[in-house]
Amino acid sequence: SIEANTAGMTVTTRPHPLWGRADNIGAGGRANQGRDSRTAVPVLLSLANEAEEIRLRANALRVGKSDEVYDGEQNCSIRIIDDICDILAQSLGRHASYTENQRSKLCFIAEARSVIGRETSLISSCCKDLARILDTALERNSGRKARELMLSPQDQQTAVVMVRLIANLIYQCRHNQDLLRISPVPKLQMANETAAPSDAASTHLNINDGLPIERTGLHVILSATSLAPACFTLREWCIVAIRNAIEGNAANAETVRRLEANQVLDDTPELQRIGVKVEMDGQGNVHVKRRDS
Repeated sequence: SIEANTAGMTVTTRPHPLWGRADNIGAGGRANQGRDSRTAVPVLLSLANEAEEIRLRANALRVGKSDEVYDGEQNCSIRIIDDICDILAQSLGRHASYTENQRSKLCFIAEARSVIGRETSLISSCCKDLARILDTALERNSGRKARELMLSPQDQQTAVVMVRLIANLIYQCRHNQDLLRISPVPKLQMANETAAPSDAASTHLNINDGLPIERTGLHVILSATSLAPACFTLREWCIVAIRNAIEGNAANAETVRRLEANQVLDDTPELQRIGVKVEMDGQGNVHVKRRDS
């Protein structure tokens, strides 16, 4: 994938050696030679590529670089992408089975995760779609309380599907875990944006050593939990995704550990009304004080 090549990671070229494997899991968790498994990996890869092609079209329509061929083409494209990604998430969500000696996994689903991660940019694209929803929601709901956060039904569906797919793609797959950490996700530029953002969804986040780092897919997953009040099950799937991202991956775990608040909440009318102010010391610790202190 492009992300892997940029990071200097080794990738597998086509034709992929996993194509045509017949390690279907039968009754009792034993491996059977099944005709369905002979096409499982390429079929899942084909679905991923189809979603990417439609996503390119949807993005072109979204930014006005192309006109709709028919009324509602953009919305239709978004729904098709969600449906394909939901199918992939369902398919990749199966747990691998083990042989009787508990030594080797025989489930082709684990191989499919690796193939999709190496042969496509699906992880990066899902992160960018999720980031677009996140950035737009934070902008539109500025000044509202968490329980007043609002998302359209379509954005709710897309957010859950993307996080679920990411979670299942990175499950026990080191290559995909690393892609989530290294894939850059630029911030959506709002038309009325007048100052650089300072929240967890900003383009650059600060870590404990004070050096700025670019926002990546891992940061987006962490930030997406802020949409949970307006999106049923999103928090739970974000937790699953974070758990899968750090499992057996020290670099991801360290990235999560080193994230910290950039600055405290702005001086809002609500804080002024109740007579308090919020400050943050050099260690990143937040303190609430009375205004007369």
